Amino acid sequence: MEIIWKNVTGKTALDHKQEVDLEYAVRLQVVKIVIKEAEHLMPYLSLVAIEIDASNGNVSVHGDTPEPLYSKIGNKLKQPVSKKISKTSSPVFAALNF
Repeated sequence: MEIIWKNVTGKTALDHKQEVDLEYAVRLQVVKIVIKEAEHLMPYLSLVAIEIDASNGNVSVHGDTPEPLYSKIGNKLKQPVSKKISKTSSPVFAALNF
């Protein structure tokens, strides 16, 4: 799986730790989607490209991802929601919530 960080404005709303947490959470979410929706396509996970907009944290499936992976992931991919402080046991989801 390839993560493409898009940053058109040159400014980012995320610090480095938030970027790492976001990338980890997105990777985990994509793997779970593929396992649930199309486990037989797991060997093709390396063909998946996910684009993250660093200026606002929006996540989308990149156009280079082949079908049916593009549709299966795109239909189930949830946008992260930033939280200030959470009573979550995982530090990854303390900053991000899907």
